[in-house]
Amino acid sequence: MRLLALLFFISFTTFATAQDAGPKPSYCEEAPTTYGTPGGDNMPALPKFATTPTKEYKVQVAILRYTDPSEYPFHPSLVARYRPCEQVWVVESRQSFANREEAVALQDTLQQAGYSGSYITDLVAYQ
Repeated sequence: MRLLALLFFISFTTFATAQDAGPKPSYCEEAPTTYGTPGGDNMPALPKFATTPTKEYKVQVAILRYTDPSEYPFHPSLVARYRPCEQVWVVESRQSFANREEAVALQDTLQQAGYSGSYITDLVAYQ
């Protein structure tokens, strides 16, 4: 009987947590659209922008699933960002760095503050 009550409580808690996160947006389930039709004639050219891709770095300290980040105090250099398709919160540096050494310096600062599991992620930025 206790086991049944425990299973009911766990399933109810999991269901309630999943409902709190909300449903995934429709674009998470849709396949990406393509530009034009294959083999089509007179397709308009894709727009061109005067941007240059550059490599930048961020420091991530946590990925939270089933946890609201508002319950935890974070270092002022960090921000929690929600990814609706994965239904997770990513806690990472507010700023991205063009220089990896600056990201490593922030990572060291965060490790001294108690974020021992931090790591550096690469991203592509456009200037």
